[in-house]
Amino acid sequence: MVAKVNESLEEVRACLDSKTSFILEAGAGSGKTWTLIESLKHILEKHGGILEKGNKQVACITYTNVAKDEIIERIDNNPLVLVLTIHEFLWYVIKNYQNELKAEILKYNKEDKKKHVEDLETKIQRVSIEYSQYGRKFEKGRITHEDVLEFSSLMFTQYPKISKIVANKFPFIFIDEYQDTEKRTVDLLLDYLLASNLDKITLGFFGDYMQKIYNQGIGKIESDKLKAVTKKENFRCSKKVIELLSKIRPQLIQIPAGKNLDGEISFIHCKNNDKENFHKTVAYLKDKKGWDIENKTKILFLTHKGIANKLGYENLFAAYDKLVFGRDRLLNREELFSSFFLLKLENLVKLYQQKNYRDFITQLGIEGFKIQKHEDKKRVQELIGQLIDLRVKGSVKDVMEFVFANNLLVKPIRMDEFLISINKPELEENEKTNKDFYNALMSIKYQEYISVNEYIEDYTPYSTKHGVKGAEFDNVLVVIDDGAWNMYKFNDVFANNVKNMDRHNRTLNLLYVCCSRAKDKLVLLSLSEMDAAAMATINAWFGNGNVYNIETL
Repeated sequence: MVAKVNESLEEVRACLDSKTSFILEAGAGSGKTWTLIESLKHILEKHGGILEKGNKQVACITYTNVAKDEIIERIDNNPLVLVLTIHEFLWYVIKNYQNELKAEILKYNKEDKKKHVEDLETKIQRVSIEYSQYGRKFEKGRITHEDVLEFSSLMFTQYPKISKIVANKFPFIFIDEYQDTEKRTVDLLLDYLLASNLDKITLGFFGDYMQKIYNQGIGKIESDKLKAVTKKENFRCSKKVIELLSKIRPQLIQIPAGKNLDGEISFIHCKNNDKENFHKTVAYLKDKKGWDIENKTKILFLTHKGIANKLGYENLFAAYDKLVFGRDRLLNREELFSSFFLLKLENLVKLYQQKNYRDFITQLGIEGFKIQKHEDKKRVQELIGQLIDLRVKGSVKDVMEFVFANNLLVKPIRMDEFLISINKPELEENEKTNKDFYNALMSIKYQEYISVNEYIEDYTPYSTKHGVKGAEFDNVLVVIDDGAWNMYKFNDVFANNVKNMDRHNRTLNLLYVCCSRAKDKLVLLSLSEMDAAAMATINAWFGNGNVYNIETL
C-alpha cells in the first residue's frame, strides 16, 4: 500500500481555513512535528497579514523546553507565533490579573487547613504574585508549577472575560504532545476557551494517545468539538519494526512512507535477573551481530536508577532525591551545585582538554583569574592538571575547596547565601533538608558528577525509555524487567492480562514508544521471566525464529 504523504496535512489546512478545531492523531515516526510546523507556516502564509494588522498571534503550546526551542528554530523565530510550554502559556495569560489572582489564592488558602498561612490577606497586598519553579510561599507572592495549573483553571471558570481576551489575542492555538497535557488543562481549553468562543478561535491538538508515558497526561481525547485527523505514515522505522508496531497497536496500521530499511527484530528472555545477562546480551549484539554499541545504538532502561547503577552515579541520585524535583534539577543542570559543577567547572576542563586555549583563557579571565606573564600560564597548567586528577580521585568537597582556594572560579553569591542559610542556629524545615542534601553531596566522589554529565551530554549509549520520546536511533536495545518497578508489567501486556487496566495501558504505551525508536534493528531483552501466555504472544509478534533464550546465545 502506498501512503498519501500529504493527505493528513491537507485535512489540517482545511480545518484551519474553515476555523474548525481538530485533533491530529499521529503515530510514531509519522512526522507529527513536521505537520505542526507546516500547519504554522500555512497560517502565516494565508492569515499572517490579518494577524499582524490586528496585533494577534498564533499560540503554540509545547510540553518541554526542548520541543519549544525546536519549533522556534524551525519557524525562524517568527514573532507572529508565541511558542511556550503549557505552564509558561497559562502564566502568560493570568499574570496580569493580579487582583483576581490574589483573590483566588486567598480562597485557596482559607480552605487549606494543612498549609494555611495566617494573616495572608495583609501580607499578600505588599507583593506581586510571581511564578517560581521551586517552592510555594504565598506570603512572598510565590506560586509553583502546580499552582499555575490550579489557579489558571479557577480563573478561567470564575472570570469568563479572560477566555474572550485570550481568544481575541490568539485566534489559533496549537497544543503539541496533547496526550501529556493534564486533563484539567484540556478541559479548560475545550469547555471554557473553545466553548465560549467557537466562532473566534481554532484549537489544534497534535500528538498520539499511545505515546502517553507520563502519569499526569490526559492520554486519549474524545470530544465532539474536535474533528479527528489520522496520520498513518511511518517515515522512521524499518519495515520489520513497523510490522511489530501494527501488532502492538492494531487500531492504527502504519504504512512505510520513506526510505524505510528492511530491519530486524528479536526478543531475548531470561529466567532470572542476573546482571550478567545484560552484559552477555550487549556482548552478543556487539561481537556476533555486529552492532556498533557506542555510536549507532541506544540502550533503553526503565528507570534512571538502572542507568545510574551502570554509569556509577547512584550516590549522587540518592543525594538529589532529598530535594524537591531533585533529579530533574540535577539532570537539567538547574540546581545551584549542579549548575556550577556541570556548566561552569566541567566546561572549563573541557575547553582545556580540547586544547581550545583561547576560550579557556577567556573563561578564566571572566572568572577573575588574570594571565599576564609566562609564570601565570605555567601556574594555570599545574593547577588544571591537579584539578583533572582531583576530579577523578577526590570528593565533591575536595574539588570545590580546591577550585575556590586557587581562584579558578568565583564562588557564586547564591552559594554563599545557601551556606549561610544552612548554618544558622535555628533552621526551618526546608533549610534542614538543604543541609542534609549538602552534607550528603560533599562526601560523594566527584567522579559521579563527571559520569552524570557524560549521560546528560549523550556521550553514552544509555537512556531511559522516558527520555527518548520523539528521538530515533539506528539500533535499539530495550531492557525490560517486571521486578524493577510495579508501575509496569510487560508480562501482563504480552499475556493480555487486563486486570489492572491503568498499568496495562501504561506499559503498552511504553512498549510502543520504545519499539518505535528503531530505524533499523530492534532487540527486547527481558531480565524477568515471561509466563507461557506471554511467550505465545511474543512468538507470534516477533516470529519463532527471532525469540531466544539467553542461555543459547
